[in-house]
Amino acid sequence: MILEIGVRDELLSRLSEEQQQYLTEVLSRGRRTVFANEMARQKGYSIPEGTDVEQIERLLDEWIYTGYIDAGKVSPDLRCECGRPLRYQHQVQHKTTGERKYFGIEHLKEHLAIDAAVVSAIKKGFDAIDYELDELLVKLSSDWAADPELLQVAQLPEDVVDHVRLKLPLLDKQVRKLRSIRAAELTAAWRSSEAKKQSEPAFKPEKTTVVESPQSYDLFAWQEEEEQEEEPPLIELDYALQSRVRTYLRSGIGSARVICELLIEEHNANGRRFLTGKPKLFPSVCVYIESIDGVKIESISPEDRAYSLTKSI
Repeated sequence: MILEIGVRDELLSRLSEEQQQYLTEVLSRGRRTVFANEMARQKGYSIPEGTDVEQIERLLDEWIYTGYIDAGKVSPDLRCECGRPLRYQHQVQHKTTGERKYFGIEHLKEHLAIDAAVVSAIKKGFDAIDYELDELLVKLSSDWAADPELLQVAQLPEDVVDHVRLKLPLLDKQVRKLRSIRAAELTAAWRSSEAKKQSEPAFKPEKTTVVESPQSYDLFAWQEEEEQEEEPPLIELDYALQSRVRTYLRSGIGSARVICELLIEEHNANGRRFLTGKPKLFPSVCVYIESIDGVKIESISPEDRAYSLTKSI
């Protein structure tokens, strides 16, 4: 932490009600995502960064994080399962039994009986979220402002739009993302300009390099340079799994990576993986999903593809 609790509380008190509500929601969702990711990794799932927490929780059958309460100070009205008064009370619920537990973060392992390494990873994730809050508050108190040129991109990320709307400083990670987007756009514009200058090439190149836009990643980019495949993966998805994929899509699961993990866990699909942890089933699942009438591609990245339904399937 970079701020003492008292200093953080004082800086938070300067924020408007709308700003405080937004940050509370972001903090809660961030902790929920960290918890779900670490619980999923404990079960052996490989989940790409940025996957919606609701979809990650579909992979879990035990504890999910439901929120936390900040009493403002240590209070006898807010207690750990062991009876200790708390200021911050974390809340979880068991997906199968519906049982709820309330505890301080230091007693996470004792009350949930999960692996110590998982507990450590969850605590580190929570600390990182608190660090980002402190970063934002320090920047706000020092009147930090982003370079206006960074905001001149074709489409601002949703979280950046929220910060701009609420007059909150950008986090360092948001600045890095904007710089990356800006650089990609400038590079694309330069290449386009150069291409127009050359109406006809002076010679036919032996090899043409195609530069893809950020939203047109090759579906088959799962092969790693350091990994030599002994046999090409099957592209056609097994017929017995196709109806399962449709069921997952209808239930609101849009992440191809999450669907792959569910097929492996619940329907004994091929569990082989690439060195990155991505299931070798991934290309087959994507090809099948994109062949279904009524499916829309929402987003594409090197790690995942997200889909939604435009009509009943």
